[in-house]
Amino acid sequence: MRSSLFRRLPVLVFLLVNGLSVAQDSEFVFYSDLANDWYVGGDYFEWTSTTEDNNAAKVNVFYRTWGDESKPKLVLIHGFPNSSFDYYKMIPYLEDEYHIAALDFPGSGFSDKPLDGYNYMLAENAEIVDHFVREVVGFEDFALFTHDRGVSIGLAFLGNYLDNPSPGYTVNYHFLSNSGMFLPLANLVPFQLSLLDADAGERMIQARSAQPRRTEGEPESLAFSDIFAFNQGNISLLYVGRYLLERQVNETRWLENLLRSPVPVAYLWGLTDNVNPIRIPDYVWDTY
Repeated sequence: MRSSLFRRLPVLVFLLVNGLSVAQDSEFVFYSDLANDWYVGGDYFEWTSTTEDNNAAKVNVFYRTWGDESKPKLVLIHGFPNSSFDYYKMIPYLEDEYHIAALDFPGSGFSDKPLDGYNYMLAENAEIVDHFVREVVGFEDFALFTHDRGVSIGLAFLGNYLDNPSPGYTVNYHFLSNSGMFLPLANLVPFQLSLLDADAGERMIQARSAQPRRTEGEPESLAFSDIFAFNQGNISLLYVGRYLLERQVNETRWLENLLRSPVPVAYLWGLTDNVNPIRIPDYVWDTY
């Protein structure tokens, strides 16, 4: 249905995660106040991977909430290669009117970023969203805002939601923002294409591993640099980036969830996006 720092963390930091003490990176240095403040304002929950090859690995997932719990609920789903920090400029405009929740998917932001053969799957991310809204923040009625890679997560989540006769919550609105959700119409850049090539990807991992961290510069860029570096994120994002293969295989099935969904949909699209041009939402709107 559609409608038109420079700070060093203590030697060992423990965060309370649903009753569990979780040790974080003990030697990480923040060069950005923005990134440090974002980290300090968050919390963690534990997730057990449902992807078969991950052998039930446990990961700690970072999340944040804002606003009065009595206000309408809004869940923000981030894109690639970033994290919930994508939305840091939006929050001040929304937190007086909404109770907002956002998370960093495994491999991104301040969440765990396992590297030893861990598979970062969109389908599993959709399951994480379900767990997050039900068991962590306890939202019973909310709007879903998705961006970039998060659009595919949202579409997979929507399918699970529609297939569950008793999901335990209601999605009252579904926003889709700049995404290559239909890859034939996207203009993938060389960086994205290299992530789909095993040999090129490994060379890129080695090159990024050898790069020194940025320690000064424009505040926003420095914040993103810190967040990428946290828990070896400069390496993990190269594995997360292979989501394009999963999207390619499932994009039609996931988009078809829009045809059977009673949830109102709105597309919010930046017109200067050359990677994901306006022809993508135009096509999806007309087709699904």
